[in-house]
Formats: sequence, structure tokens, C-alpha cells
Amino acid sequence: MEAQGHILIRRKAKNGIDGTNGEPGKNGLQGCILRQSEWAKGIEYRNDEALTSGTRYLDIAIVTTGANTFNAYKCLKTHTSSDSIPVTNTTYWQKFNSLVPVYTPLIMAQNAILRFMQGNQLLIMKGDNKTVAAGLVGGDYPLWIGATTPADAPYKVSIDGKLYATGAVISGDSTFEGTMKGVSGSFKNLNCINNKGDIVGGISFGSDGRMCFSGDLYHQGSTNGRLSRFYTNDLWCRGVFGARERSVMVVYSSYAYVFTKGGSVSGTYIPLSSATSSNNETYYKVPCYSPRYDYNEETSGFPIDVIVFRNSGSTVYRYQIEMALTQRVLVVNANDSYDNVDIYLNGSKFRLANGRIAELIQLSNWMYPAPNTNNLGSGLMIASAGYDNNWH
Repeated sequence: MEAQGHILIRRKAKNGIDGTNGEPGKNGLQGCILRQSEWAKGIEYRNDEALTSGTRYLDIAIVTTGANTFNAYKCLKTHTSSDSIPVTNTTYWQKFNSLVPVYTPLIMAQNAILRFMQGNQLLIMKGDNKTVAAGLVGGDYPLWIGATTPADAPYKVSIDGKLYATGAVISGDSTFEGTMKGVSGSFKNLNCINNKGDIVGGISFGSDGRMCFSGDLYHQGSTNGRLSRFYTNDLWCRGVFGARERSVMVVYSSYAYVFTKGGSVSGTYIPLSSATSSNNETYYKVPCYSPRYDYNEETSGFPIDVIVFRNSGSTVYRYQIEMALTQRVLVVNANDSYDNVDIYLNGSKFRLANGRIAELIQLSNWMYPAPNTNNLGSGLMIASAGYDNNWH
């Protein structure tokens, strides 16, 4: 368009010719690899920004300045750190500026160092944005779930790897190594594994309340200087049952020794209680279960199945043998010189002669006619009393 005087003349321009695309540019340099670490002496810190080939590094040094504060520095020149080149040397280091708080709904990062957030902790909030659901912290319990603080959390993990939880449901195969401690619990099966991993025994727990043991069961060891004991109520054995020793009481006139730890260990002394019969005769009571535990607790729960009389001299001592229903006791007069032991049987006295052995059994509930319960030795029956083991 030209201006000639006061007249404007419009002219139509011809279409230009399109240019061709230029050659693709060269690929730019691969960016430097950022490395972050705490500053320390004797470390090579690098700034490879000026390099035009190869792998390039740019080091960032962190210096902690307080419990919840730190400074960050960018390496300007490659060097080996020393006391003469601290991070405050501006020739080699550039301090990053502190930033104001930033809010963002999403963080995406290939590498990140998160430190001292929210007073040295990172909190995960519930949907109400008020209640803490979980947290990460730089204290003794770096991870916790379910409370505002680790102290109140039902789930937390200590810095040394201990897991604390008020409840856990673990499915699938699990392996626990070390010592497991528990207060109570329930199992369906417990397998006994040998060093090769083979199952060689176990315990199973039935819905009927029974525990079934497979494999040999050993009860060994010692307690308080004696062999460990197995305490139970009823014991039903459908195979071979045997004992290396018997449970023995040795009577010396008016007192006795109870061998609760076996015959080769000193017995426990107990005095025998005495009473007077209707014939004005003094007799002594010989309990065959827990004998005088009121005097010495060592005998509590100890059943007697052998009574050995070791009375000296010719004086005859009378005894009432106190036995539980169906209990059997072997009685022995171990003095081969004197017939000095009388045992009450249903109101009568039986003389256990020198060197004799007899067996007593308590059958008061099944004797006919029923024995008089007021009689001394009521319900006792005796067998094998006549043979004289004469070793004198």
C-alpha cells in the first residue's frame, strides 16, 4: 500500500516461496548426576559441568547445623576436601539459599533426601486432615501407625528392628528365627524338626481337647539338686510301665524318713503322729500320701508304696497305716532279730514278724459285710505275709 498525495492505493502481494526444514540439531549433553552426602574431610567432591563427554557428576554437601537444621552446598570446583577447603570457601562451594515452605499436591522425584520435615518427622494424615494415621520420625521408633505419637501407637518399629504390634494376622508360610516369647496362644500342630529339617515328632491339638504327642517323650534334667519330677493326676498306660526305684518311707519307731529324691539320697525327716486306742495302747499313724507335708513341704504330693520298719530292740510298736481307696503298699520288717511291728487290720493287730514282707490294699468300699469304719485299720486287707525271709 502506497500513499500518493491524499489517495491510498492498495496492491496485492504475490505469494512467497516456502522454505525447507533445516538439519536436526545435535543431541545435548547428558545432565550431571547429582550426588548428595554429608560433608567430610578426605573426600573428592566433583563439579563436571564443564566436561563435554563421559559421565559427569555434581556433588551436593550437607552440613548439619542443629537438631533440626542443616545447610546445603554445591561444589563449584573438583577438589579433595580438607580443613583448608571447608564448605565456607566460596571458591569451591556455593551455599544454597533457604526456601520458604512449599505446598504441592504431588511430588515426583527420581532421588530425594527428606530431612527435618514437620519438626524432624513426616506425618500421614487421615481423610479429615486432622488425625494422624502414621508417621516417620528420626527418633527411637522411626515408623509408627495408628496414633499421633509412637508411644501411643498400636504398631511401631524401633530403630534396632524390633516390631511392636497389638495384633497381627500373618498368612502363608512364615519363618521365625531366634527365641520366641509368648504369654498365651493357640496352635493346631507343632512339629519337632531335626537338624536336617525332617519331622521326627510333634504335638497336635484336637477339637475334643486332647493333645497328642508323636515321637519319644523325654522328661529329664534336675531341679534344686534332685531329678526333675512329672506331676499329673490320672495316668493311663496301655503299654509297658516300669520304674527304676520305688517311693519309700523308712520308719524308726516314732519317726520316719521319706525318700522323695530316691533311695541313694538322704531322706526327709518327719515325726509320726500318735494316738491312743480303746485298749489304752499308744499307736502311730503312718500316712501313705503327702506324709506330714505340714511338717515339711518336701513330702507334699509324695505317694508311698513301700514302708520299711527299722525298729530297734524288742519293744513292740503299733501302727495304723493310712491309705487311699485301692492304694497298695508293701510293708517290710527289716529287723531280723525281733518281732516288734504290729499293724492294725479292721480292729485287730497283725504282727509283722522279723524278716517278713506283706502287701496291704485298701478296699473298704467293696468288702462284704462292710467293715466298721470306727475300727483301726478299717478296710485294709493283707497278703503274702507268711514267708520268712530269714537272713539272720
